[in-house]
Amino acid sequence: MSDLPARDGRPGGDSPLDSRMNRLFLVLLGLQVACDPGVSANYRVSMQPTEADSIIPLSGAIANELAQRHSIGPQTDQRCSLADYFVDFGGTHWLDFCVTRVGNGVEFQLFEFRTTHWGAKGDSLRHELRDTLAIQFGPRFSEAR
Repeated sequence: MSDLPARDGRPGGDSPLDSRMNRLFLVLLGLQVACDPGVSANYRVSMQPTEADSIIPLSGAIANELAQRHSIGPQTDQRCSLADYFVDFGGTHWLDFCVTRVGNGVEFQLFEFRTTHWGAKGDSLRHELRDTLAIQFGPRFSEAR
C-alpha cells in the first residue's frame, strides 16, 4: 500500500506501480489480440495468358480434391477468387486454404492461425499440396518465402 491518498480520496491510495502494471497488462493483452500467431505456406503457379484456360480449372480441381481428402469444408471469402476452404479446430485455432488468380499466376495460400507450429492436418495438407503442385506444374511451380 502506498502512503499516497487514493484518487477517490480513501486512505492507503493507489501506488504508481499499480497503475503502471495495469497499463502494461492492457498493452500486452492488446498486442496478443492484435498479433495472432500463425504459420503459413504460399505457393505459386506461373502461367502464360494462353495457358489460363487449362491451369485455372486444374488449380481449382487440385484444391478441391485436397480439401476433401483432408476434410476441410468450403467457405465463401471475397479475397479468394478461385477456391476457399476452412476448418475450425475449436474456436481459437483454425486452418484457411485460399486459391486466387494473381496476375499471370495462381496463388495457393495455407494459413494455420493461433498457433506457432503446424498441426497434423495443416502439415499434411501443406506437404501434399506442395508435392502435387511441383509434380503437376514442374518449373511453373514456386514456393514463396
